[in-house]
Amino acid sequence: MNMNKIMAKLQRFGKIRQLHTIISQQTIKPATPTPSHLKTYNLSLTDKIAPNVSTDFVFFFPKYINNVNTNVLKQSLSQSLARYYPLAGRFPSPSASYVDCNDEGIDFVEVSTDSRLNDFIQTKYQHETLHHLFPKGLGLNDGKTNPSLLQVQLNHFLDGGVAVAVSMSHKIADALTTTCFVNHWATVARGESPINPTFIYSPPSNSIEVADEVVLPENTSEVIYKTRTFTFPNSKLNELKKNVSAMGNTPINPSRFEVLASLIFKCAVGASTNKSYESSLLYQPFNVRGIIAGKYPETTAGNVITCALTKMKNSGQIQLNDMVNELRKRKMEVEGLRDVKDAAQFWRNTLSTLADNQGCVYAISSTSRFPMYNVNFGWGKPLKVTMSIPDIDQGSFVLWDTPSGDGIDATARLREDEMAIFENDKEILAYVQEDV
Repeated sequence: MNMNKIMAKLQRFGKIRQLHTIISQQTIKPATPTPSHLKTYNLSLTDKIAPNVSTDFVFFFPKYINNVNTNVLKQSLSQSLARYYPLAGRFPSPSASYVDCNDEGIDFVEVSTDSRLNDFIQTKYQHETLHHLFPKGLGLNDGKTNPSLLQVQLNHFLDGGVAVAVSMSHKIADALTTTCFVNHWATVARGESPINPTFIYSPPSNSIEVADEVVLPENTSEVIYKTRTFTFPNSKLNELKKNVSAMGNTPINPSRFEVLASLIFKCAVGASTNKSYESSLLYQPFNVRGIIAGKYPETTAGNVITCALTKMKNSGQIQLNDMVNELRKRKMEVEGLRDVKDAAQFWRNTLSTLADNQGCVYAISSTSRFPMYNVNFGWGKPLKVTMSIPDIDQGSFVLWDTPSGDGIDATARLREDEMAIFENDKEILAYVQEDV
């Protein structure tokens, strides 16, 4: 790691000093063995394209929780693994197109930290230290050649609050799968009956079907990124929708996502310090469970997604109504997909277009409407849920519902110099929730 990055991390550490003490570390295996006919889990066409990274969520529960029964958490986790059996398996090799469902289990770590939950979630620097809430952030995966596909860390804060951090391999699970798994686990922990997952049957791979996976741009340079979260209340979003509609040539009733994604993209492009590109591109995943033929239920496990690309010329300022129109076109294209094979081909076409275009690329995803705030281990619903954005050399945004459902939290990750411009952009500030 270069000296600039080391110094930046030391400065952030000085702002939020945290001491983590490992209480326990063990492997949790499925409560019942995986049947012999399910021992091989073949990746779907979309699984094969998904990047080889993890999907990382943290669920924060408030300080009045002081009766966390770790044994109940472990036992219920074991029972859920019996249903989500591929998670307890291993890839036989880094390039394997299937999971060996050998019930080796998953990593479960319990940790205490010397910070208070409220102090942690209320600071603007929380994202810089979020990785400490995961096993990999504590270096517990160092030296492992074949790590588990799921890792869980239970973090105890000084004031009695807890954070449940879940890190799941993106090769076998998208964000909704991760959310559904945690809900399944929490429901079992409460002693209730969960909705079990369904899996898409995929035949063994052959050379025709093998797809190149997404390779994310690794951040190996001296560039330092900053991550911040902005809250956009529904009242402000309705105002934004009204303003965009008034510009004319806009789809009827643009969605909250369409107008907010357009605003964020426009301001990110405006904040870019690289003015050499002729165009900028927005890369966007779509959950296709309710779109493709067969209408897979929301609890379908795997990468039941595709990705689209929106390209805008950098000549002059991006107009919000034009961007909304383009986003609506991508949505309509995705809604024409018939099956997982179509979704995979659409994704491959997007990657091909991306490779053929020179431009500044941003990624945006939305977990809006995902049941993240329904997670209840018996302690009540989360005070806050957040996601760790991978450390890649690319501007990235994640949109969430606020805990009360009265707006959208937008987490932005940009280069440090660009974030300084973006977070002070008057158009962004016009729709952000004012500090009380």
